[in-house]
Amino acid sequence: MQCAKTSATVKGMKMTIEPREPMVAFDFGQAVGAWFNTPGGRDYALRLWFWHSLSIFIMMIIVMPILLPTMGEYLEAAWIMNRETFSGGQGDPGPMLAAMAKSIPGFLLFMVGMMVTSSMGEAAFYRKYLLGAEPARIPIRLDVHTFRNMLVQLGFYALYAFVYIIGVIAISIVGGLLAAIFAPLGVIVIVLGIIAILIALIAYPVIFAPSAALSALRGKTHILATRKVIKHRFWPLFGAFLVTYVGGYIAYYIVYTIVVIMVTGDPNFMMAMSGLGTENPRALFEATAARFSSPLMMVAGVLGMLAVSIAWSAWMLWIAGVSAYAVRWWQSDEPTSVFD
Repeated sequence: MQCAKTSATVKGMKMTIEPREPMVAFDFGQAVGAWFNTPGGRDYALRLWFWHSLSIFIMMIIVMPILLPTMGEYLEAAWIMNRETFSGGQGDPGPMLAAMAKSIPGFLLFMVGMMVTSSMGEAAFYRKYLLGAEPARIPIRLDVHTFRNMLVQLGFYALYAFVYIIGVIAISIVGGLLAAIFAPLGVIVIVLGIIAILIALIAYPVIFAPSAALSALRGKTHILATRKVIKHRFWPLFGAFLVTYVGGYIAYYIVYTIVVIMVTGDPNFMMAMSGLGTENPRALFEATAARFSSPLMMVAGVLGMLAVSIAWSAWMLWIAGVSAYAVRWWQSDEPTSVFD
């Protein structure tokens, strides 16, 4: 198949973004362990982990005092609406929307903070793994590489939302029209459409997750072009992403759960925060806030945020390692590969 080719120069060598039949065997161990397989090895991985975790921790220390004071009212409003809905009534979304409006600035600040800190860590890893480059002393930087990574992340999630919205609209229109003609056929189409959307939403991250790594390698922003990198390599990379994503999530969730129980003293706190518990989450939230009047609990809270930051950093860098390996594996199949 004839493919459009995009040229770039990396370390003086010209390469094109096009599908390539794998000639180099997939190495599962290298894929899931890429985080520790940079030219700097374990020393660099640990140093990056330290500074990346620290940046996340500092961001949380700054943002949480802005976000948390608005959370109690929002959680209570959402809990009340859920209870009314589940009991067969029609919950009034007004109080929840009003409380949400108060929380939006804190949430946006938190999301921006997470994007910036995540991008700093990812960009530093990709530069080292793919290009062998590292800034002096502290590996993370708020520089052009970080901003490029942020731009790719925005594009990644925007495209993800676009795929989901278009899929839902298409299913609603087609399924609705067919249901008007013959109800069982409409139901079948809707069910099959939902299955297709689920498959697309699972496949999408595997296909486009390496876009930030590819952008770092080429020094320019790429998102759609990543599908050419993944072609012929989807299933091995799917397995590697599955292990790192699910395994990392389990590890992170364990740390997060331990921290929440340690800080709140209530094993049911997380269920209440989801809005599905039997207790008013605002009361639990405010009771937890009152605990922080104790210096000991304040220290415990700070240590808890540090533990969550370390776990989150490890998860993100572990996943980024698979993305970097995917690009390196694709590049290694070029006859003039810089990785030979």
